[in-house]
Amino acid sequence: MKRTDMRTKIVATLGPASGNPAMVRALVQAGVSVFRLNFSHSTAEAANELIAMIRVARDELDMPVAIMADIKGPAVRVYGYNQALPIEVGDVLEIESRPPEGIEVLVSPDPRRIYTNLPDIDSLCVPGQRILLMDGCVAGEVVGIQRGAISVRVGNAASLRPKAHLTLPSVEYPIPFLSDKDIRDITLAVESEVEYLALSFVREVADIEEVRRLIRRCRTESGRPPATRIIAKIENAKGLANADSIVATADGIMVARGDLGVEVAIEKVPVAQKRLIRTGYLAAKPVITATQMLESMIESPMPTRAEASDVANACFDSTSAVMLSGETAIGRYPVKVVETMVAIIREVEATYDNDDCHRAIPPEVKAGDLPNILAYNAVNVAYQCKAAAIVVLTETGHAARLLSRLRPCMPVFAFMKDERVCHQLAMNWGVYPFLLEGPEESLDALVAQTFDTCKRKGVLKAGDRVVFLAGLPLSRRGTTNVIRVETVG
Repeated sequence: MKRTDMRTKIVATLGPASGNPAMVRALVQAGVSVFRLNFSHSTAEAANELIAMIRVARDELDMPVAIMADIKGPAVRVYGYNQALPIEVGDVLEIESRPPEGIEVLVSPDPRRIYTNLPDIDSLCVPGQRILLMDGCVAGEVVGIQRGAISVRVGNAASLRPKAHLTLPSVEYPIPFLSDKDIRDITLAVESEVEYLALSFVREVADIEEVRRLIRRCRTESGRPPATRIIAKIENAKGLANADSIVATADGIMVARGDLGVEVAIEKVPVAQKRLIRTGYLAAKPVITATQMLESMIESPMPTRAEASDVANACFDSTSAVMLSGETAIGRYPVKVVETMVAIIREVEATYDNDDCHRAIPPEVKAGDLPNILAYNAVNVAYQCKAAAIVVLTETGHAARLLSRLRPCMPVFAFMKDERVCHQLAMNWGVYPFLLEGPEESLDALVAQTFDTCKRKGVLKAGDRVVFLAGLPLSRRGTTNVIRVETVG
């Protein structure tokens, strides 16, 4: 597959259906740019195996692929049963608070008495209060309160999955943002030098700052300073209310529609999604749109028409990436679902109107910020001279992200020496990263080297006009100051 035909990136979750070397390779070849590891359902040993598997595949295929560790965060779940629990309308469940350590292996002797990691649930509820289970698939009402437990009358029949989410709408839970497990998982991910951390249930900037302090204390396998970037998942009412400051502080966001649709009224989610995508990409931050995008393909080889439209609309809104969860983790057709998503993305992008992004002059340009001015004018020049691509030399990836923010109609080929930056940029809309080879040379020599690489990869050909963006002196951060128009020889 020619990746440069597709600007929107695909995130795929690994799980029992896809966590093997052959499937990882096949998913990359089908179009996956980022692999998500769900630490809510993973041990350290399993995570390390998957990280190694992905790195082998991306090295063998010579393709940039980012790894994203999705941290459980302050999720509230129910436990005490290890198989799906059938419930009927009118059943009464007793939900008892238990300490979080060891709760995952507890089995209740009474199938109608289950446990939760939410402390003091009796003090958070009142009779008549609405309670939701399994991402809102099960609704109930609090009908009794005992010491350390509540009684809930179920409003609909369902099969309650093990470790299902529990939600008390509009209630702020008295639990810390990071559990001991989260701290262990973040430490493992950063020490292993994965490219991204996805933080669940981010409520405010303080949550992100707490994780940044933890990251700085970690020691990486290579001995280099940690470079793992933070994706804040917007999936509760408080996070949505603080979205602007969260976007400004994090390195990117995820519109996690599953839990968000439980926390806020379902009709508000599409509007919130559009606003979050626009806020994110205008801040030059990647935005992932997630949850139930092609959900029916867990069992079916074809999606519903509504799901296809859902993916398409996220692309029309200019999301950086669309994410697959159960579809690739436990689904019957992991490769097929990626191929389907690729087909939808390509069809949308064939008719995508980039002019809106191009016309909107970033406020940083008007304020005189030099990197933003150079990026904006590089895109202007590329449009005016009908360039086949923009090539950028970048140390940290920042210049490439500023170009991505402008959503140009031509691809952005980013070149850097740092392999970590190369794989991180696999997340960004319209950016195709490559590693620079050999010692540092003159700008003319580097231009020639990048063109040789692009021709060898089949993404440029002789006669193509290219806008080149770089900084002098070379290898100094924050010095983007050169725009050149070149023709590939």
